[in-house]
Amino acid sequence: MTERRAVVVGTGLIGGSIGLALRARGWHVTGRDRDAARAERALELGVLDAIGDDPRADVTFIAVPVSAIAAEAKHALDTTEGVVTDVGSVKAPVVAAVDDRRFVGGHPMAGSEQEGVDGSDGALFEGATWVLTPTTDTDADAYSRLQAAVTSLGANVVAVMSVNATTI
Repeated sequence: MTERRAVVVGTGLIGGSIGLALRARGWHVTGRDRDAARAERALELGVLDAIGDDPRADVTFIAVPVSAIAAEAKHALDTTEGVVTDVGSVKAPVVAAVDDRRFVGGHPMAGSEQEGVDGSDGALFEGATWVLTPTTDTDADAYSRLQAAVTSLGANVVAVMSVNATTI
């Protein structure tokens, strides 16, 4: 069996929880954060296997503030051949700005009173709804791989399909 690989960009509560959940399921998780100390803490807590990018990643999860999602997604699309998604609450402008067949907008409907990487919980997504926003141009294989990864975390996927990103 081929090792599944993921990148988590942004190691706060949601990104950290994604990292823990993936690692618990046997994924190799690489990640980074604009705050180097937070990335180091994520490594120390077992959220990540390594710090940095992974060109062999099957999935990249972008868990940064909405204003930074598009730039991080474009960077990930340039550095890996895998599917790229985000966890931001705003979809239409992000999906329109990224506009790539391997990008699928997403938003897990999960959270906690905890915050930051120290509040990460590998069980956070179990039973949660995770909205994915494919467009008519989304690569079907990329969507299927992302849906399988998210479902494996215990989340219930709801797809909100759109003819164009402005109607999401």
